[in-house]
Amino acid sequence: MPLAPYRVPIGTAEIRRHGSTATVVATSIMVSRALEAAEILAGEGIDAEVIDLRSLRPLDRPTLIESVRRTGRLLVVHEGVQTLGIGAEISALIAESDAFDFLDAPIRRLGGRDTPLPYNPVLEKAAVPQLGDIVAALRALAEGR
Repeated sequence: MPLAPYRVPIGTAEIRRHGSTATVVATSIMVSRALEAAEILAGEGIDAEVIDLRSLRPLDRPTLIESVRRTGRLLVVHEGVQTLGIGAEISALIAESDAFDFLDAPIRRLGGRDTPLPYNPVLEKAAVPQLGDIVAALRALAEGR
């Protein structure tokens, strides 16, 4: 935490890592996991751009659309359940925009399992995306799967 007071602009996403192979849109704790996955895959020639949404409403549509237009691939990673989650909304946003014409692979979503979040730490790790899940999804996306 910074010692000095600061403000986070609502409705403005932040590109935490610039890249050209794929766009990873993440929320909350998934941002740090996506950044770590991007660094791991950089050694394999997969150059992921990581976007931290910072707020869900308003959603920074222009930043997302511009990034997907440049990279041609999209992975949305969030901790909430995958069904009806923010990943579905972002997927729809891209599918309904002109960025859809720039996609080189299907949009991928990586969200929590469709179950109540367990209290047990071992089960919690199984219920939400982990670093290995993000690495595997990004690899598949870079390969066009």
